[in-house]
Amino acid sequence: MRAATRRVERVVGPFVVLATLACSDPAGSLSAQTGPAAASSAAETITAADLRLRVGELAHDSMRGRNTPSPELEKAARHIGRHFESLGLLPGDAGSFLQSYPLALTGPGAAGRQTLRLDGPGGGALPATVWAAIPGGGDLSGEGDVLVTTLAADEDLSGRVALVHVPQDHLRDALGGLRALLDRGADGVLFAVDAAEPYFEGLRGFFDRERLSVGVPEELPAPAALVRLEALPSALASALARGAGDEAEEYRATLRTSARIREAEGFNTIGWIEGSDPDLRDEYIVFTAHMDHVGVGRPVAGDSIYNGADDDASGTATIMELAEAFASLPTAPRRSVVFMTVSGEEKGLLGSRWYSDHPLFPLESTVANLNIDMIGRNWRDTVVAIGREESSLGESLEAVVARHPELGLTMIDDPWPEENFYLRSDHYNFARKGVPVLFFFTGTHEDYHGPDDEPDRILYEKTSRIARLIFFLGLEIADAEGRPEWDPAAYSRVVEGDGG
Repeated sequence: MRAATRRVERVVGPFVVLATLACSDPAGSLSAQTGPAAASSAAETITAADLRLRVGELAHDSMRGRNTPSPELEKAARHIGRHFESLGLLPGDAGSFLQSYPLALTGPGAAGRQTLRLDGPGGGALPATVWAAIPGGGDLSGEGDVLVTTLAADEDLSGRVALVHVPQDHLRDALGGLRALLDRGADGVLFAVDAAEPYFEGLRGFFDRERLSVGVPEELPAPAALVRLEALPSALASALARGAGDEAEEYRATLRTSARIREAEGFNTIGWIEGSDPDLRDEYIVFTAHMDHVGVGRPVAGDSIYNGADDDASGTATIMELAEAFASLPTAPRRSVVFMTVSGEEKGLLGSRWYSDHPLFPLESTVANLNIDMIGRNWRDTVVAIGREESSLGESLEAVVARHPELGLTMIDDPWPEENFYLRSDHYNFARKGVPVLFFFTGTHEDYHGPDDEPDRILYEKTSRIARLIFFLGLEIADAEGRPEWDPAAYSRVVEGDGG
């Protein structure tokens, strides 16, 4: 029924929860399966008062902004797990409502251990402002003649320090090819980044501070660094312009880097209700929201706790309310429903990425992901459903909105395509694995990622209506005869990566 679970021995927080409820025999349609009266009754358990209470708990100052990882985030995860347990949901990860996953915090080592010299005409020691070490674990050093190369070349780099020209918009590809360069025997790697000074300064700041990642990074066998192209000696820059294979014999590089890695643990909280139809209960609808925020930051008017009431206590509270509504149904939906609050969204969608790579329920049997992130502010009657043009979920949503005029909600397409919100919340990690998605969102605001994103600014009555809409939609999907279907062009673009 479920995919194998990968257990993590170390944990720094509470998470992933799964739950299941035994149900009576299924019927074949929404009206016969659940009944309009039962569905309405269940939806009415979602109230503005309950949402106010739950957001107030999650976004209280005592939660200190629920940073990933932090004791307060773990406290939130365990609180949500207890709520799922109280509803009768079943845990999914070896009897636990928490799915743990490994985190690593990687930062620079001692400043005196980070040095870069380019000996040759016009060379010498480079100042820290024009280069940045790529953390590779521990103290690393390498020395050798400089050889200009590319990611695609295959020459032996033994005894050499590889120098690779990297345009600003190709940096991701270069970093992805670092291991291949080292596997070719390089004693060090220098990426000469062709970027404006402000961009490079931001890049250097990124590598010079502690960074959070999923999993403990593999240690590099030799040092690597980014260096601003304009900071290179002119003869060396000319060698780069001449292209791969240029020996640049008059230059010798000496590179020393140092990094510190601290291991930690992240969590997702998951609870689930098993479907009542023997033929469909091994298919799943997954509801998600992220329970983390950005923690404690720069004080603004004396307030340094970034509470994250809208981002995303509003979504997390909605997941808790949805779980209660589904659990109150006299007969469970035909398909199984999974309620998940993930962590690490603010650090790069870490928790949902871990789940999508280590699912507790098979992704090929996951028919839809309904993701909720920031639904508590701005318009009172309008909701953005990002991704609705990608699959038949959009048509299902339109039908549900039409059947429930009492909710007073209008759905619109993404009015901010330039912001790339599609890639910025947890549904994306389901979509890239082939799961049809909808992302419910009402936009950012002046308090986004600031200390004024407080519980008293949430529009709770509006949020309750959005939550009820998501409940009715989830019930529709869970009881439908067929699965949602991708638009072929969207599938090619999102899942197969064909662009367009």
